[in-house]
Amino acid sequence: MALLTLLRHAKAAQPVPGQGDFDRPLTERGRSDAAWAGGILAPFKPDLALVSAARRTSETWEIASQALPKAPELALEQDLYLCSPAQLLKRIQSVPATARSVVAVGHNPCLEELALWLARDETEGDALMMRVKFPTSAIAIFDLRDGGWSRLTPESVAFRRFTTPKMDS
Repeated sequence: MALLTLLRHAKAAQPVPGQGDFDRPLTERGRSDAAWAGGILAPFKPDLALVSAARRTSETWEIASQALPKAPELALEQDLYLCSPAQLLKRIQSVPATARSVVAVGHNPCLEELALWLARDETEGDALMMRVKFPTSAIAIFDLRDGGWSRLTPESVAFRRFTTPKMDS
């Protein structure tokens, strides 16, 4: 069974004068939360990471990936910066069938909206928490149960888990 993990970037600093949104770095808390995220991701052994090219997402991934037993293939993509849920879905649907565990590291509202769409029929526990807030460093995990990546829909996944650093402490 394949696995999809959606990771929102960790806490980023406010832009300084002259700095664009794309170039915002992580805060100290963000670096700590990114390391926490790596611990959550490690057991799932991602073999492909789809990461927005923005500084805060690439830094989140760089820190989180240090906890992984093996470095996955990395796709650092400009098109994932502030993309729509439909664009992210299309990108995930293009993942090769050989990928068994994929993590997408990106931004809100895209990640939250995609996660909520995929878990739209879930009415208990973590799924309810996800509907309340999808903060920085939030992680939503789905099992693909029917078909491959190309047919990713709410009907093709089973919601597994939603967690945040605050929920997990």
